[in-house]
Amino acid sequence: MTVQGIRGVGYCARMTRAGDWAFDYALDLAMHHDVRLEVFFFPSPPCQPHEARGRRGELGELPEEKRIQMEKDVRLYYDQLLGEFVNVGFRLCEGDEEPELRRCLLVRREYDVLVLPYEGYRCQFGSGSIEELAESMSCPTVLVGPERADQFFVNTAAGHWIDRLDLTGRDWHHLADVDVHAGFVE
Repeated sequence: MTVQGIRGVGYCARMTRAGDWAFDYALDLAMHHDVRLEVFFFPSPPCQPHEARGRRGELGELPEEKRIQMEKDVRLYYDQLLGEFVNVGFRLCEGDEEPELRRCLLVRREYDVLVLPYEGYRCQFGSGSIEELAESMSCPTVLVGPERADQFFVNTAAGHWIDRLDLTGRDWHHLADVDVHAGFVE
């Protein structure tokens, strides 16, 4: 049986503490496998519990100057963290998180491992919670945080890639083991 290698890493940008932890892991993973890092930025509000968050406005509703400034801010923020690494792409995503990430995975084939900052249990991401989105992704998906930089939660697909994801010997858990209401691993 042929085992697929990592051909690209996708990272959803969040300029938060958990976002920085996830970025560091995504960058290390891309460098370790010598693949491209795709940085996707969705201008959504900070983590809110899935039950409390309403539908956000579309990015297309923002003036062009605001979109340009947002993209510039994201690039400047991450450029300083990239060091010498240049195999990176940036995309300011104008649609909803979930369909856009699936389109980039399945149609554009821009990544085959997805790294998300885990800013809190049951945070809204796309049409559901971040845990639901991660588990529904067909590619290995790793959530970093929410309490520490060395805390990792993986979806079912990632559970088969622990070695390739450089998680052997680290504090990682299956998302299925997370009690999202109590905020701890069972």
